[in-house]
Amino acid sequence: MPSNGRRTAPLAGTTHPVSNRLGVYVDDIYRVVNHAVGQRVSSDRAFLLFAYAVSRHFDELVLFGRATQSDKDADYVLPGEVRFVSLPHYANLRRLHEVTKVAVGTSKAMWRGLELVDVVWIFGPHPFGFLLIAFAWLRRKRIALGVRQDTVRYHATRLQGKRWLPVLGVVRMADSVHRLLARRIPTTVVGKKLASRYGLDRPTTYAMTVSLVPERELKREPATRDLTGRVELLTIGRLEVEKNPLLVVDLLAELERRSPGRFRLTWIGRGKLEDEMRSRAEVLGVDGLLNLHGYVPFGPPLLDLYHRADIFVHVSLTEGVPQVLVEALACGTPIVATAVGGVAQALADGDAGLLVPPGDAAALADAIDALVSDAQLRAGIVAYGRRLVRDVTLEAESARVASFITGNSQPA
Repeated sequence: MPSNGRRTAPLAGTTHPVSNRLGVYVDDIYRVVNHAVGQRVSSDRAFLLFAYAVSRHFDELVLFGRATQSDKDADYVLPGEVRFVSLPHYANLRRLHEVTKVAVGTSKAMWRGLELVDVVWIFGPHPFGFLLIAFAWLRRKRIALGVRQDTVRYHATRLQGKRWLPVLGVVRMADSVHRLLARRIPTTVVGKKLASRYGLDRPTTYAMTVSLVPERELKREPATRDLTGRVELLTIGRLEVEKNPLLVVDLLAELERRSPGRFRLTWIGRGKLEDEMRSRAEVLGVDGLLNLHGYVPFGPPLLDLYHRADIFVHVSLTEGVPQVLVEALACGTPIVATAVGGVAQALADGDAGLLVPPGDAAALADAIDALVSDAQLRAGIVAYGRRLVRDVTLEAESARVASFITGNSQPA
């Protein structure tokens, strides 16, 4: 997703210090830009905004992450008060020679970094995440685990073919170890469906919703939509295999066959499948109906795109609880989504959006036609979704997660 040049300021929230320093480890890459007055650190992951909101209930936030030198900021710049523990960079775990090279440096940086925290929130499963868990236990730090996606399904979608079977075996083993640790260590898991694998009835498990929607957004009235003419479809996500972006090209072709000239689709995102999407759209004759807009960081410009769209379309092959669905619900944008992972839960089993099987362009087109032709159906799911999302605003959910991590309470 090419950046549009905008930056999102740290989200405001009520601070409730609990005399703790929070460390967060997610296997993400951070850009480090050197300046005369010091370093500026940034990330392309919007999850950083949620982690920062959680940290507002602590005294300090310390981020552990892979660092790469750059002359350009990523989409989300860390606030000046956030401390950053720089871990050696490697491209990905499949490059074993790179991982081996950085193992010692990573170990040293993690051990030293733990001196800066009282509780550490470690997302995985990940080999270096397991290492940080061991170090935190040795240093008598409080530990919380985090799970953002179905790791096995995620890698199985990306690593297809017999040659990857040994790697997938290791992934399954790591996933099993992570679930065993979660029996004893407080664990936040995105979505109830995935959390059920970790023991949703256990006091050590919390089914989390990653929400960036501030409470003030719910005071904004949804747009009034007239779908008798052109219909603008919107989807947001990485142009990667697990997000299944080629399906929207097939969807546009199906919609064009049924109603020539009526539908347009904008995809907000970036990724390695962009050229393949453009080529497929040309072959199917719908390249003029597809707008690959590029990346828009979370903030008012992105929320405006939700409000201007007529229908939000989500076509992933694997998900936890997608942040984009929470955002679409808050903005009152009618939703059609594939029923994978925690999507059905996020849409109240179809009451807050229409659900279709994954990979089925015809079913997507049928659901879109149903929304276009039935104003009462649209109004009903929008109203239900707006009520639903009031419980998972950024302020509400970050407070519950902070309380769970510190062990003050089991969130409702």
